[in-house]
Amino acid sequence: MPNHRPDRAVAAAVVAASIALAGCGGDGRDLPPARDPLPATTTTPPTPPTFPSGEASFPPPSAGAGIVIDELTSVETAIARVTGSGAQPGDPVSVDGLPADVITFEVGPDEGFDLRVFVEDEGAHTVCVGDACGRVYTLAPDAETPDEVIAKIDEAIVEANTIVAFDELFPEWTVAIGGLLAGTGGSTDVETKRITIYRNRGRSVDDFVRTIVHEYGHVADHEWLDDGQRSAFAIDRGFTADTPWQGEGSHRIDDWVAAPSEDFAEAMASWWSDGRWPVRTAGGELTADQRDFIAALPSAP
Repeated sequence: MPNHRPDRAVAAAVVAASIALAGCGGDGRDLPPARDPLPATTTTPPTPPTFPSGEASFPPPSAGAGIVIDELTSVETAIARVTGSGAQPGDPVSVDGLPADVITFEVGPDEGFDLRVFVEDEGAHTVCVGDACGRVYTLAPDAETPDEVIAKIDEAIVEANTIVAFDELFPEWTVAIGGLLAGTGGSTDVETKRITIYRNRGRSVDDFVRTIVHEYGHVADHEWLDDGQRSAFAIDRGFTADTPWQGEGSHRIDDWVAAPSEDFAEAMASWWSDGRWPVRTAGGELTADQRDFIAALPSAP
């Protein structure tokens, strides 16, 4: 069977992408690479990058009128930081062609400058000091920071373990915290026995708990079911006999809801949580017979 089974970030944007990431141990907090921001995009503007802040600039900024921009970053929400040489506080500073809201403009003895400007709108922006310009991506003023999202996931891992005793049921499996992956909440890699929860902004702790429990539904599929059980479950849930257990792996919601493997993961989430979340896939809510099927699995209770 395929190795990866993803979950949706939210009900309106569920997906079936299958992704394997590098692993971590324990509850996902011991994987430094997974907590780092995503690498900077190298696509040419105006296509916006997907990293959470402009921690790396677009292709090298330009120089003009003796002013050189060495680095253009955004390590804080709604703020672009420019460092370079040759500029003075009286030089014009602009964002997207309009006068910038300068927060600080410091010049050192070596003629180097360190400039911070406020940028209200989230997205890719052109920042100029004199005639020297560069591109940077900034977050909205109220955007969650990576650390804030990680704290939610850490809390969700603990709560999910009270719903599914996965440390006892699946002791060989681990949970990792990944980077951003728009539209996808999590993925399961059966080769490495690792669940990855993606560090997407705008999700509640409950959203992350649901993702973790759903992904453990895929683990239960891999660990407990054989092909005969999968076929019987899918048919009982209303899928035709020729429906592939694993979906197409696309990001289309129609594909995701119609995949029996995703339906089983949703069924397990409903079973483990005693109906805390409604089933989002085509099979709908569990019948008494279907609950009995799950209860009869060797370790489901």
